[in-house]
Amino acid sequence: MSTSAVSPMAQSGLLAQLVANSAAAQKQVDDLTLETSSGLRSQTYGGLGAEAGVSLDLRPQMAEIGAWQQNISSAGTALDTTQSVLGQLHGIASTFSADAIGADLQTGTGVSALAGQAQQALAQVEGLLNTQQNGAYAFSGTQSQTAPIDASALSGFASSVAGIVAGLSTGSSASSVMSSAISAGSTAAFTWPGLSVSGTTPAALGVPVGRNTTLSVGFVAGRNSFAPPAGGGTGSYVRDLVTGLAALAGLSGTTAGSGTLQSFGASVSSLLTGTADTIGTEEAGFGGVQDQAGSQGTALSDTLTSLTRQVSSVEDTDMTSTATALSQVQTQLEASYKLIAALPNLSLVAYL
Repeated sequence: MSTSAVSPMAQSGLLAQLVANSAAAQKQVDDLTLETSSGLRSQTYGGLGAEAGVSLDLRPQMAEIGAWQQNISSAGTALDTTQSVLGQLHGIASTFSADAIGADLQTGTGVSALAGQAQQALAQVEGLLNTQQNGAYAFSGTQSQTAPIDASALSGFASSVAGIVAGLSTGSSASSVMSSAISAGSTAAFTWPGLSVSGTTPAALGVPVGRNTTLSVGFVAGRNSFAPPAGGGTGSYVRDLVTGLAALAGLSGTTAGSGTLQSFGASVSSLLTGTADTIGTEEAGFGGVQDQAGSQGTALSDTLTSLTRQVSSVEDTDMTSTATALSQVQTQLEASYKLIAALPNLSLVAYL
């Protein structure tokens, strides 16, 4: 067999084959390099072949779960605010329930001091209930752009209750005065439903956290969320609290005797004790909502983990096998380049 050089025609055919092989190898190197850097088997669903259906089916579910998880996070913040406000309202009701039957009602100075404290507490309640989150009122439900406590109407209500309490000085019984104050508090327009033209209360704000699963993250001022109305009150713990405080604030203008004042204080105390109990039930109810949010969050996290694993098995590359394949193809590419470089000096024996 001759060892002469390969003919130009043979070299041309061999070169074309080597160039084609090199191009194919380079394409493999590029693809495997991208796969290694991205960690993905393909940059498109088409590159996944028949398994693309798994990603196409599960990716939307994963996005939906992610949105619900964000909602749960937002709900947690809103519920924390709700519980904080309820806790402070509970504290106010409990404090003034005790003060209304305390020693302050036995002296003129004490009555004036208690009335002033009750007036300050009314302002505090107004501020608490008009709390805003992200530019929306937390306790106005679906009408979150309307303040749940109208400051002007609240001031007017307090003045009207002061007028009712003044009746203690003219011989009206403590029970009848308190009954009149509660009646006024039941319909006054300082909070829902009196704020509504239609006389209705907006629905509580619900946050979707799953299919057919919504959490109520805040109460609507003027309406109880979980607790039944306290006996002898307005039917709303917010109205009861405001009415009780307004009644105590109205004592600043009375000249009634100590016995009458103490009897009236007992009536106010009874109203505020029921208010505190009702708020405690509300706190427990929203605590249950917080527990539900936690359980739902755990369930969603578990589901997302399962779906992620399924998608990962389809989309993610096996880094070990990919690195091995890349090394092999790079070796082939280097050999191909060497053959192309050596082609002009290639003998027929080497070719054969």
